[in-house]
Amino acid sequence: MVLAALTILAVGAFIGGRWYYRRAKLRAGLAKLEDNHMPELFRAFGPLIRMLAGYNKLVPLPGIRERYLRQVERAGLTFELSGDEFLAIKELAVLFMLVVAIMIYVSMVQNVMIVVAFGFIGLVYPDLSLSAAVKKQQHACLRALPGFLDLLALSVEAGMGFDSAVRKLTEVLEPSPLIWRFQAYLRSMNVGKPRTVALREMAEKLDLPDFTSFAKTVAQATETGASMGPVLKSEAAEMLFHRFERAEKSAHELPVKILLPLFVFVFPATFLMVLGPMYFQFISSGAAGAL
Repeated sequence: MVLAALTILAVGAFIGGRWYYRRAKLRAGLAKLEDNHMPELFRAFGPLIRMLAGYNKLVPLPGIRERYLRQVERAGLTFELSGDEFLAIKELAVLFMLVVAIMIYVSMVQNVMIVVAFGFIGLVYPDLSLSAAVKKQQHACLRALPGFLDLLALSVEAGMGFDSAVRKLTEVLEPSPLIWRFQAYLRSMNVGKPRTVALREMAEKLDLPDFTSFAKTVAQATETGASMGPVLKSEAAEMLFHRFERAEKSAHELPVKILLPLFVFVFPATFLMVLGPMYFQFISSGAAGAL
């Protein structure tokens, strides 16, 4: 009886969730921004997330809110997600996993550790997803930065100013995480921030050593009045050299990383294929009984 009631409840919750998701997806599609790259699931439950975020603002969380806000900025989701909204996502994830765990506890396995494990997964999974988004953004920016600086150096040497060259490249190149970052830099310039301050803020949000070095070099060239073309060219060559160094390092680490899959998956299967027939032949010959 209890199992039937829980099944009906789960089916009703699934149908209601699908209906809410489709309705919110349609609403989000009508008002979709050009550079909106949030996951669709987050956009679908946006109203509920924003409602919980409003309550989270009333809770004093020293340090936690700022830490998540920095992570959100590094993931490139500043215009779509705040620190309080990310906390709301964590709360919804924990609540969902606890509901699933309680259903399993009541209907299948009566073990408190199931509830604790599912709650821990709901608490940790949003952080893991955000960290993965940060690494993805940083990797994409790191790959695109040398080529962007090459084009920027050519544009500056052709007679364009630094900011004009950046604006032109953001218009003609395909949208990417690095282009979005430079568009944010241009918006900072439009509101009156100096170039050095805007580049420093961009470097803090990206948190990449290569870009931090580039921002410091450009700021120093701006303050001293040095020619920007050779500076950009040398920075692009240095970043391309660092990129090849990272590729060589990854290639050297590959044999070590491949050992674990070999020991876990390949070697046991190989031993089973080689020793299995010998074992069955040994059993069928009657030698095992003699021993």
